[in-house]
Amino acid sequence: MTPPQTAGSSTRDATGVRVPAPRHSWDPPAAPPPLARTRRRRVREVLGTLLVLSLIPLVALVGINLYLVDRLDRIDGAFDGLRDRPAAAPGDTILLVGTRPGGRADVGWLDGVQSIESVMLVEVDPDGVRAAVRSLPLLDGVAASARTGRPARAVEATESWSGRRVDHVLALDWRTFAQLAADNGVSATYAYGSGTTAQHDYLREVLEGTLHAELRKQPLDLYRALSTVAGGAAVDDEWSLLELDRFVVHLRDLRSADISFSTARAGQR
Repeated sequence: MTPPQTAGSSTRDATGVRVPAPRHSWDPPAAPPPLARTRRRRVREVLGTLLVLSLIPLVALVGINLYLVDRLDRIDGAFDGLRDRPAAAPGDTILLVGTRPGGRADVGWLDGVQSIESVMLVEVDPDGVRAAVRSLPLLDGVAASARTGRPARAVEATESWSGRRVDHVLALDWRTFAQLAADNGVSATYAYGSGTTAQHDYLREVLEGTLHAELRKQPLDLYRALSTVAGGAAVDDEWSLLELDRFVVHLRDLRSADISFSTARAGQR
């Protein structure tokens, strides 16, 4: 005679494997899971939630970063074939080619019809808190090299004329400065074809309105400024995403009062 089965008891099947007996409505309630197991499950759930929440800002930052970089145009071959270059200087030296729409002499290595409005060397100190902007004369061979041929010719002519090694090339539409001025309530205006003094005065006012101390605490304003610059800029194809990120972070403490403007002289380092 088979003994009656009680809750929690089991039987063996034909293979000898113990099989739990089915529960019935009249069986007493099952014992709750051990307290330690319940606590571990809750801890895992809380940790999982915190992990997801912590990843949201990171994913957002990566997405914004990729979007901004995607807005940048690239300058191919900016350093191809260069030899006998000057030794690298501390900090960062950037050849900044300012362009304007239209004009007679189109810059063939940039998209669209653009002519040169300015040629400048931007020298950033190693600590990132000071920078010097030196305008190169447009009537010199540097500007002529930038207008024609490959971008590497502009780099070569700049290095030969100034005696300073160029680390990166940045082409920036001057309309970008006008947009930054409008975004930050700067009333300064600029007329194409103005001399270096007018250019410097205009840039001082625009940068004073853009690089203010509270910019880091206002992420939307910072994003808008970066997006505006990225939309009007082209950089050399050797300037990697990580280097661009490092450069932007490096300039986090740079203020307009710490940017000097001058006219470069031949051979000036």
